[in-house]
Parts: sequence; C-alpha cells; structure tokens
Amino acid sequence: MAKFVKLLEFSKPDFISDLQFNQLELNKKVSVWFQVESNNEESKHIDLTGSDDLIESISELLSAEKVIVSREINTNKEFGTIRIELWVDGCYSEFWCDSASTEI
Repeated sequence: MAKFVKLLEFSKPDFISDLQFNQLELNKKVSVWFQVESNNEESKHIDLTGSDDLIESISELLSAEKVIVSREINTNKEFGTIRIELWVDGCYSEFWCDSASTEI
C-alpha cells in the first residue's frame, strides 16, 4: 500500500489568489504555480511540474472545496509521485504530477 506525506492542504474559505502556468520548452512539461490565501495563516505557495495532463486539473483546482497535495514516499517511481486530490461539488478527483516544491 502506498504511503504519502502531505505537502499542502486547504479548503474553503481559503482560496487561490494567484495562479501561473508555464510551458517548459518543447518537452511537453508544464509548471503550475499557485498561492493560497487564508484568514488565519500566512499565504502558502506550491509549484507543480508534470506532463501537459496537469492542465486538466486547473479548472477543478480553482473551484475545489478542498485540495490535498501529497508526495508518495518509499517508491521506485521516477515520475508521477505527486498526488493532487480535489473535491468539487461533492465529487472526488485525483491528478498526478512529477514534482512539487512548497513555500509557506
């Protein structure tokens, strides 16, 4: 069974106040950086990098009631070790990317 360490979690009323998207050269890699604002804490930032499939998660990310980003640990996989869990209108979806770096 896979084990994960949580990198970022937030839920409403916390919200994404800034989002940036970049295509990384011609290798079909993309970077999605976003900032989360909270009434109780300082803002949090995370930078996700993965295949262009990561683009699909952006609209759900912006409308999600809850978001958890976690890293799979004790795995031999080189890619797809970052899990992005989203809850939108009571429905759960999951996306994967290759790397994540956080700032709090």
